[in-house]
This record gives sequence, structure tokens and C-alpha cells, in this order.
Amino acid sequence: MSRTVYPIQLILLLALLCITTAGCKPYVIEYRTRPSYYDQMSTSSFENGVTRDGVEIRWVEPEQTAPDSFDQKISGEVFRIREEQEDGTVTLRAKMPKHVLINTLACLRNNEYQLLWDQMLAPSTQSFYMEQEDGYEKYEKHLRKHRRDMASFLNRMIVGQTFNEVIIETGADGTTYCYLCKRLRPEFKFREVLIVKEGREFKLQTIR
Repeated sequence: MSRTVYPIQLILLLALLCITTAGCKPYVIEYRTRPSYYDQMSTSSFENGVTRDGVEIRWVEPEQTAPDSFDQKISGEVFRIREEQEDGTVTLRAKMPKHVLINTLACLRNNEYQLLWDQMLAPSTQSFYMEQEDGYEKYEKHLRKHRRDMASFLNRMIVGQTFNEVIIETGADGTTYCYLCKRLRPEFKFREVLIVKEGREFKLQTIR
């Protein structure tokens, strides 16, 4: 009786294929474009990672950067959440809670405390400060003191939404509560962002 002798390389290859086929689960890699506002934030950390569902996220650079830095899309409609005019005038818009996070982070990065106060801060928070002796000065002093910690926290919130690391809940009074998952909370001084809706826009109530 004759028998066939197979090369050792073929045997190893067949064994490897069997192990791979039997033991591996489907592997999914999802490529996502970094938000165009990425270059506007020195504290950004859009790094590759894996979601809770086991999907690997790999970030790629946006095709355009500066001209469309704050463009967003809702139901096919493209609009700019931060628009700068030639005369230096800046207009902030927030049609979703995440727009509040992005605009607030940009204002902190640029030390634009008055702009944040005028256009992104909730009227109830403005009233809280204005009822105190120092008023606006106390508000700005608070932001300057905690600027880095707040910016780091907001940046992680923005990135964390991709990896399902952010919990967003709406209270009975309509207040939106945004906070990181339990695993990440100990890494930051601040724990949650409160956002309220004023008319058709969302506003920042507080970061605490």
C-alpha cells in the first residue's frame, strides 16, 4: 500500500486554518472620520480603540479641516455650530446636546469666557451668578481656575460617545444629564454636564 507524504509546511498551514476557523469569532473593523473640529482642540484624544461590542474603531483624517471645522449634519441638513465672521463676530449654535459639549470645549480652549456666557450658558445659570455680588467675575474666575480639568473632561465626553462610554439621560424637568461610564469617572475631577433646552437651542447649565 502506498501513502502520500505531505510537506511539513502544508501540514502546519492546514492546522493553522483549522484553528482559525474553529476558534475565532467574526472580527469587525470600522473606519470613522475624525470630527472636523479635531484640529481646533489641543486636548483632543481621538485614538483607536474597541467598543463594548468588540468592534475595533480606527480613526482616519478628515478630507477637509479649517473651512468646515464646526459643520454638523441633522436629517441631511448641514449647518455650522460655530460660525466666525470677517469682523471677528462669532455665533454659536447647539441643536443637540453634543453641540453644547463641542462649543463649550472650544470656548475653554480659546479662553472665550464672555462668548460662552453670552451664547451658550443657560439663563438660569446666568441669573445664579448675577444674583451674587461678584456676578460675571465670579463665573469667569471659576472657569479660569478649572479650565484644564473641564476641557479634559469635555474632550473625553466627546470621544467617549463613539465607544458607548457616555450615558445621557433626560430628567422629568427636561434637563439632560451627560456623564461618563463608571469605569472612567475616577480619572476626572468633574463628573457630569447638565444641559437644558431654551426654545430650539440647547444651553449649558453647569459642569460639576
